Amino acid sequence: MVGLSLKADVRNRDKLERELAYKLGRQQRSWFRRLLGQLGDVPRYENISTSFWITIGKELAGLIGPFLEEIFLDQARDLMLSQPIGVDWALVNEGAISFVRDYTFELVKGTNRHSQNTLREAIEAYFERDPDVRNIGDLQRSISHLYGPTRAEAIAVTEITRASAEGESQIAKDLRSQGVDMIAFWQTSEDELVCPICAPLNDRQASGFDVLGKPYWIHPDPKHEGKTFKHPAHPRCRCWPRHELPKIS
Repeated sequence: MVGLSLKADVRNRDKLERELAYKLGRQQRSWFRRLLGQLGDVPRYENISTSFWITIGKELAGLIGPFLEEIFLDQARDLMLSQPIGVDWALVNEGAISFVRDYTFELVKGTNRHSQNTLREAIEAYFERDPDVRNIGDLQRSISHLYGPTRAEAIAVTEITRASAEGESQIAKDLRSQGVDMIAFWQTSEDELVCPICAPLNDRQASGFDVLGKPYWIHPDPKHEGKTFKHPAHPRCRCWPRHELPKIS
């Protein structure tokens, strides 16, 4: 049985998404200009220096890292203040720093890998066209989505969801170490935007916790048999964990 329901979605989510998407979009326009400058008049993937990918990776981490750390801590603080048992805030801060350090490394690696693969494929496709009709502008347009507003918005939505869920998981994990097993439920907005993946998970109790103390859900749909899901469940996922205290009998 469960008791008091705690914590809603990220406070000011829409504002935070707009702010992060704007900052990412502005930075991505700079990356795109630099990328085109390195590609040259005869575009070759080999023209892109290793230092270019290292530099934009550092810039991405520097931009998004502090943003995610703040959301992690805000969400953790809200959950902590909504229940009567305290936690060691120094440990929460350590958790935020560790999350940002480890995750931004993985984010940069994955983002650069996707961009590199897409760029290679686009250049190969460009040279497969008839030389009399191919146009460098076509190549530029085919890769522009890598650094466009749609991708910036998707990253902002997804990573805000991730950071907020990580912050709540940190508090729940710390409370479990004190013998208080908070119960996690999947929460959606229950509106027309909820996707087919998340809708069946709504209001379901977590199936368990991984070795890092993060809740996971086994999907009830046979199409996803055996698959486990965490927040975010997919790109642009806006769902969140809802934690409840055990009911005192």
